[in-house]
Amino acid sequence: MKKNTLYCGDNLEILPTLEKESVDLIYIDPPFFSNRHYEIIWGDEAEIRSFEDRWEGGIDVYIDWMKDRVIELHKVLKPTGSMYLHCDWHASHYLKVMMDDVFGANNFRNEIVWCYETGGIPKKDFSRKHDIIFRYTKSNKYIFNPNEVKEKRSDEVLRRIATGRPSATRSTGQYRHPSDVWKIPAINAMAKER
Repeated sequence: MKKNTLYCGDNLEILPTLEKESVDLIYIDPPFFSNRHYEIIWGDEAEIRSFEDRWEGGIDVYIDWMKDRVIELHKVLKPTGSMYLHCDWHASHYLKVMMDDVFGANNFRNEIVWCYETGGIPKKDFSRKHDIIFRYTKSNKYIFNPNEVKEKRSDEVLRRIATGRPSATRSTGQYRHPSDVWKIPAINAMAKER
């Protein structure tokens, strides 16, 4: 595997060409089994990209599709490595069972809840305002550097942590170890950062 190389294509075809146990960290943000068609405006707003997240054959077809890829990802992950799988309510419970099968339930480390305030407000249900990120390791010899993931907090953020409302003020120099609930404020649609 070449360093600083971007591989484009279906990971099911590319992963078997990579050296076994050569990857330290894997993060995947696959289709969520939403049964929707997505279109986004890309770049200079002249290009529209789209993809289907519809699965003829239902959840079993989707989970089989995911499992084939996760098996290959497991092969390239180092014994000291970690894998993060991003999903939402559509299939998270099915994906957790599949990940337990491939990685072993004893290698499950965290179910991270990513909270946000964007999106609509349904009239007949609770608002769905979070995604899930499953964290697994290949073995119990995994590397986790807690000092590298501490968050610097401002006075206002420290006071408002429980509300989940975004706030950016002067830094206090205080740090905290992140929990498995990540409250990530929305970025304004017009912001350059977005």
